[in-house]
Amino acid sequence: MKDIIKNLFKKIDYERVDFGFEIVFPDGDKFIYNNFPIAFRVIFKTDKALKDFISRGTMGFLERYMNQDIDIEGDFFYVAHLGLLVEQQGLETNLIEKIKIMYHFLTNRNTLKGSKKNISHHYDLGNDFYSLWLDKNMQYTCAFFKTPEDTLEQAQIQKMDLVCRKLQLKPGDFVVEAGCGWGGFAIYAVKNYGVKMRSFNISKEQIAYAKEWQKREGISEKQLEFILDDYRNIRNDSYIYDKFVSIGMLEHVGPENYENLFDLIYKKIKPKGLALVHSISRAYPRMQDPWVNKYIFPGGYIPSLGEIVVPLENMIKKNKKPQYLFIMDIENLKYHYALTLDHWSKHFEDNITTIREKYGESFVRMFRVYLRGSSSAFRKGELTLLQILLKKELNPEYPLTREHFILSKESTLTTKFSSEV
Repeated sequence: MKDIIKNLFKKIDYERVDFGFEIVFPDGDKFIYNNFPIAFRVIFKTDKALKDFISRGTMGFLERYMNQDIDIEGDFFYVAHLGLLVEQQGLETNLIEKIKIMYHFLTNRNTLKGSKKNISHHYDLGNDFYSLWLDKNMQYTCAFFKTPEDTLEQAQIQKMDLVCRKLQLKPGDFVVEAGCGWGGFAIYAVKNYGVKMRSFNISKEQIAYAKEWQKREGISEKQLEFILDDYRNIRNDSYIYDKFVSIGMLEHVGPENYENLFDLIYKKIKPKGLALVHSISRAYPRMQDPWVNKYIFPGGYIPSLGEIVVPLENMIKKNKKPQYLFIMDIENLKYHYALTLDHWSKHFEDNITTIREKYGESFVRMFRVYLRGSSSAFRKGELTLLQILLKKELNPEYPLTREHFILSKESTLTTKFSSEV
């Protein structure tokens, strides 16, 4: 087994690797790869761990790391970067593992019932847990950095304001939000732009937090309504909205539901209305990582840009309406998400003792893989973050330039927004 692993690492394209690493086998053998300072050390503590890595690929490696049959000394960011290159060498899972992965995928589809279970798996871990490592405004999506030196709090407020400006929010606008998280964006938009909002979410923990936060801010239910319900049921309400917004929800929708989502947006916003979809994307279509799908986001799917745009085109073709939903702007915030994840990881590690005491070592390792692996995928890999601005019907009233939502380097946001618990 050692020879198989040695040969696997020898095949890697080391021109793409600017760090060294060491592999330690159960019998004490050590091998150093690449002529750079060592960034991490992988310690295989059992022969079973070696076997699982060879036969089950990434899933086997990460599960053995979670149950402590493998230790990693150093930053998992670099392990994840190396893992992408190892995958390219053709390390595949065996047939039994592929069947398990497919079964897990099929039993976690995003039906109305399935979505509730999938969302609860991740977002109902406990508000106290997320408050340990998110910013004080509980933003669990990509921030927007004017400079790398911005604090996480600054960058998250800048993200929310960027969305508001792209949507051209103004006092009196009636806005519907699909997937509101802990309520931060809705409260920000209501307090700083004077809009009226209805925000949907199927996480009980998040909605409860959002409603308590709303009370602390003194915002009436006539101005802002948090609704524990699936976004698909927006279709059934009696309202027509000026604007639609979804920040970090498309990843939980599933590509089979994209056409229905766009149809919902079209039917629920007024003529000349605007919609913004903020979502993780990838460079090309591929299945969700099986480990992420099993342990982090059951039912999740990260689309390519094409997988988002083609259903939109299909809806135009199907309805034979030249005036449907038009893409007005697409912005890629890829490296902003890498910076966001770096902040989350630091906060997570700063609170590691508290998290370990409550959730255990396996959970700590699982979340460390998720946070640092994601940072690597945004900085070195195929993941991107897209903000797609849509308009219902074209008209000459729309601004000719992007100046209305570009934040100048000199500007400093002031806000009425406070989330102190």
